[in-house]
Amino acid sequence: MNKQTIFMMIPQQDIEEMRSVLKDIQVKLQNGKTKQNIVLGDFISEKEARELINRKTTWFWQKRKSGELTGKKAGNQWFYKREDIIRFIERGIT
Repeated sequence: MNKQTIFMMIPQQDIEEMRSVLKDIQVKLQNGKTKQNIVLGDFISEKEARELINRKTTWFWQKRKSGELTGKKAGNQWFYKREDIIRFIERGIT
């Protein structure tokens, strides 16, 4: 494979804007590490769901096992659709 070095001229204003955006991303990532509740669109983390309905991890495992609740696992965390958790609240959480 032939490697070539390419040089580009980028205006200083664009570089400053990229630095600003990068700094914002770094701050958000750092805040995310200290923040335990993670919200992703229509999904909420199991921790946040536990706080909403006052149930423990075992309850969520039992509901997943019985098929009453579906979740997605990302890394070592479970996420549930917000509407599914609301449905449990409306039904009186069994």
